[in-house]
Amino acid sequence: MKKLITLIIVCCTFSVFAQKQVKDLQYYYYNANQDKDFNAYLAARKNFDNKKFDFKLPSSKEAVAELQENEAKIFKNEKTYAEFLNRYGMKNAGDYAKLWFNQMEMLKTFIKKNPEFYSLTSKQRQNVIDKWYFSEIAAN
Repeated sequence: MKKLITLIIVCCTFSVFAQKQVKDLQYYYYNANQDKDFNAYLAARKNFDNKKFDFKLPSSKEAVAELQENEAKIFKNEKTYAEFLNRYGMKNAGDYAKLWFNQMEMLKTFIKKNPEFYSLTSKQRQNVIDKWYFSEIAAN
């Protein structure tokens, strides 16, 4: 009888430890900062936000029209975005494109490893990102 009770307790203990944590809004709101990919995204975004004022984006009517017409093609990768910016006279377009795409790649990596995050509404996702982004800035 003691062996049976011990076996039941051991099985229950293993099943409790084996349960997968549900990743929902509450999980991301309180624990997202423990994910290294999420922290990499926050660092890349912070780096972009700190340096974006060093650049002047093209604002000609032609650039805006081309961007609206060929947005998918222009934002396809870092190289095509840099070429677009260079075409309209932006200095250091490659550096800006690198900063922009670095933050986007970090976010894609996080979402690829945490697909549940994308099941949140866009407002919920933005609230989670803002919560950790601004708490990180306040801490620094």
